[in-house]
Amino acid sequence: MLHFLWNGYQMVESSFERYEFSNHEIAKWAEYYLSQKTTFHQSNWSAGKVTDNPNDILLGHLTWDGRPSHVRTIMGELVHDWVADNALTPVQTSHPNTYVLTPWVPEFPDIWIQNMPFLKRQLLSASKIFALCGETWMQRTLECKDASIQSQVKHKLVHCNMGVASHNFRITKQNFNPIGERQILHISNLEPYKGFDVTCASLVGLETLLHLASANIQAEPGLIDLTIGDQVYIMNYLGFVDNNDPEFNQWVVENCDFYIHTGRMDAQATTILENGARGLIPLVTPESGFSSPHAIYLTHDPEENRAIIKQALEMPETELLKRSQMIREQIAKEHNWEGIFDRIWQGISADIEERMTTTPV
Repeated sequence: MLHFLWNGYQMVESSFERYEFSNHEIAKWAEYYLSQKTTFHQSNWSAGKVTDNPNDILLGHLTWDGRPSHVRTIMGELVHDWVADNALTPVQTSHPNTYVLTPWVPEFPDIWIQNMPFLKRQLLSASKIFALCGETWMQRTLECKDASIQSQVKHKLVHCNMGVASHNFRITKQNFNPIGERQILHISNLEPYKGFDVTCASLVGLETLLHLASANIQAEPGLIDLTIGDQVYIMNYLGFVDNNDPEFNQWVVENCDFYIHTGRMDAQATTILENGARGLIPLVTPESGFSSPHAIYLTHDPEENRAIIKQALEMPETELLKRSQMIREQIAKEHNWEGIFDRIWQGISADIEERMTTTPV
């Protein structure tokens, strides 16, 4: 049996025909594809002991504690560590078939570290780590030669792309707005590693409108003045958005032409994949985690970016349509969940087989 320790996804009718936010998508498609390989148990990263069977497999995210700091102060720290709790003997640090599946960058953002109380010991105890990230982060991690936890466990890493169920984005871009009327979209939690300050500074003076969706801004939808540092930027705030809403999807493909993400150290932003699947052209930094010859690449210098974005805003529609089609095809081919979970299953099977043949009798 494979125990999938994620965020406790609850399957409902028509789950596979819906598009949900990324953590639910991962858990849902893990069940769909891995249950075709073995008996599957949907569990939770806050679960304690789930098995004492030495043949079982545990695959999960690093324990995530998203409680606000004041709640942690009152209630205390988490006790259950699914990696340590499932060790078969007191001298083991984990079940022998323990595998971690997690977004990966060579330097974890503060928000990750703050919310993952067992980060180091879970990574050190795992047999393999399936790293959801762009190829650039794998290369940079393998080049690490320091005392970081990333350097200590780099020999365990197996690279996996982030996935997206692109077939559930049924409304895709068929044309682009005329030059002078093209618009740009950004969706994120606006944490510092997302680089939204660079995004805003890069658009100053350009003939475009930025649409922003985030759960981390307290404002009514509509045009807002947003202060970042000592600068004020005007943008259209969308509020919370639902990727499964046909009206929202229709609005995006009709109004937005580009998706912008100037991440500083993002594993592989799901929102880039989602909007690439809709047909928007990614305006992204390499550090946003998405690699494509059809994307348009930015830097962390707003002045340089303005020149790049201005040129993109003036591209002929034929060029944009070609890029849009090629990006959608690439995402469907390289970022589909079936291929990702096949790679994970093959990695687990190979690791178990290798340990069986090298373990002394």
